[in-house]
Amino acid sequence: MNQYSALKQALKPHLAWHGARLSFLALFLLALIKVKTVNLSELAVGFGGKALKESNYKRLQRFFRNFELDYSEIAKIVVGWLKLPQPWVLSLDRTTWELGEHC
Repeated sequence: MNQYSALKQALKPHLAWHGARLSFLALFLLALIKVKTVNLSELAVGFGGKALKESNYKRLQRFFRNFELDYSEIAKIVVGWLKLPQPWVLSLDRTTWELGEHC
């Protein structure tokens, strides 16, 4: 079983989504890990496959424009997978930086 199939199967019991949405989410998560950025243009390349980069870019745009994610549901799935002991400390960093530079 490849990474895509394994991830899709792992997500399926937790999300009551249509198969196409689960497929997209699995591809999206793998692309995030692969390209290490949230830039949609670069993520579109990370999808791979036969589709054009532009098609993947439009697919990403449509998903985020038309589909409302339940972030608390996604967070519960991730925390469940990581098996993090409680209590938790959440730290957010909004620093804008480039390698070796301060913006």
